[in-house]
Amino acid sequence: MNIFLNPHIFSNLVLTIASLFVFFRYFWQQPVLIRWLWGIFFGSIALVALSEMLVYAGVERLDNVREFVVSGEMTLGAICLVSASWCLIMRYESGTFLFTSTVALGLLLFYCITWFKVEYVGLIIKSFCILVTLLISCVGLASRQKSALWVVFSMMLLALSTKSGKLPIPMDPVDINHYMMVLSVLCAGRAVRDQYKVLF
Repeated sequence: MNIFLNPHIFSNLVLTIASLFVFFRYFWQQPVLIRWLWGIFFGSIALVALSEMLVYAGVERLDNVREFVVSGEMTLGAICLVSASWCLIMRYESGTFLFTSTVALGLLLFYCITWFKVEYVGLIIKSFCILVTLLISCVGLASRQKSALWVVFSMMLLALSTKSGKLPIPMDPVDINHYMMVLSVLCAGRAVRDQYKVLF
């Protein structure tokens, strides 16, 4: 059987490539610490997609690794998204304190949900981070930043991806989730591309 005929494997492959492509295409010119924040966010998405792809391909021993990186994506990745979006929209030059406190908080949350085996709390943390990022984007929209509009689109798609099972689309919810995350990642790249552009 050709593994690329499995739609779950293909959608995970697309998400992995899209995450890495957008990061290296749009975020490489960002300041170092801000680039690291975005890198953790995009890297966590790519790691989850890659691990899921390998599990669907038959490498079942990586299932525990997949659960581990999913928890990291919902905690550390989501927290880094909030700080990175703040720096993008507020045009704030990230200092060492912001970077270290963001990573430390993300690692603390990651440790807590894995140590106490309450991975479902990660969904609450991720949803809260999406909401906070949307609120930050609203501030950017008030100052007519085009990048803020792209972040709104990105967060809306990211939020919808978590509800993929309830969307009336004739496709497997797993694949809907992946493709919506691809669109979300592309919108985030556009936000950085239009960082200094005025909306209207």
